[in-house]
Amino acid sequence: MNDRKTVLIVGAGLSGLVCGMRLSKAGFDVHIVEELTYPGGLLASSRIGKEYLELLPHHLRKTDRALLSLAKEEGLTVDWFDSLWYGRASRRKVGYFPGGFASLINILIQDITDNGGRISYSTTVSEIASRGEGEHSGYVTSCVLNNSGSVEIESDYVIFTGSCRSFVNCSHGLPIPINSRDQLMNITYKASISIMMVLKRCPSEVYFQRLDTNAPFNRIVNHSNVFGTRSYGGNIVYLVGTCSISDSLWIASDEEIMEKYFSAFHKMYPVIKKSDIKSWRLTKNRYAVSERYPEQFLCTPAENMYICASGLTKFSTSAIPENRMDDIVSLANEICKKVIETAKTEHGDDNNPVVTPIAEGMII
Repeated sequence: MNDRKTVLIVGAGLSGLVCGMRLSKAGFDVHIVEELTYPGGLLASSRIGKEYLELLPHHLRKTDRALLSLAKEEGLTVDWFDSLWYGRASRRKVGYFPGGFASLINILIQDITDNGGRISYSTTVSEIASRGEGEHSGYVTSCVLNNSGSVEIESDYVIFTGSCRSFVNCSHGLPIPINSRDQLMNITYKASISIMMVLKRCPSEVYFQRLDTNAPFNRIVNHSNVFGTRSYGGNIVYLVGTCSISDSLWIASDEEIMEKYFSAFHKMYPVIKKSDIKSWRLTKNRYAVSERYPEQFLCTPAENMYICASGLTKFSTSAIPENRMDDIVSLANEICKKVIETAKTEHGDDNNPVVTPIAEGMII
């Protein structure tokens, strides 16, 4: 339909893809832009052996209502395993998709493209501006391409899924109250440096261990202890650390970081030698962990503009490792519902055929 409402979604991580899936199915013309060359965000995967595996450790919990509802809706099965955790709550049930979290990302992308949506990679947003001065005028988003070119994308709605600080930096021309801008800028983040190793042997029977030592990382996740070696070609172990971007470790080379990480790991598990490492992969995330939250809910800073970011979800600090997915899926559901309701109101017809309401069972 030529009169379909257009939505630009910034970011092809889990929240952006959930929004894209919901809104494309509801009849919106969806365009997602992603600055990286691949989708997934913090759920991005890489081919390890004959499998796709997340660059950061993830699992499902029985309490992940929104995420499990999404998986069921998408026809994905979840396998549940007993896991041994270091500490008081020694055993917990954790879930994992048979094809890894890449299967969730792939099926969301498939839904988006099947319903006419588009995803543009290597496309970085530089500015979001109002399209005009009239009511419901929409937005013009300027983007820089990896070939040094540029493009402007017009849309009726914008959903921003990056960090709150990044949003403020590219929205100077929007009529957002100073107090709201200040609160968004005051959301602080820790960066993360994680190393995924494929080892010849398993260092421990414990799935998750939090460290209080002076090691450069603070968590060890023995993925294969719970989910098996599958077709990875070895035992998967994650070393996960957080730091400030002012730390010397943040600007060190991958090889220097690996040397420090493995040296500390070897002291804890002397049985593991460098010769036991079959391969490794280092991943840095500038906005990995939100530390401070705004005083008020700011997911709608301007008309028809939405922020769907972890910095606006006060998730439980016990949701480890890197397990903030349920809250962001729930927020994405809520934002999509608001977009659909707003579009129906602007159209002036509750029976608007261009926008299909989300079924009640789809919102947690």
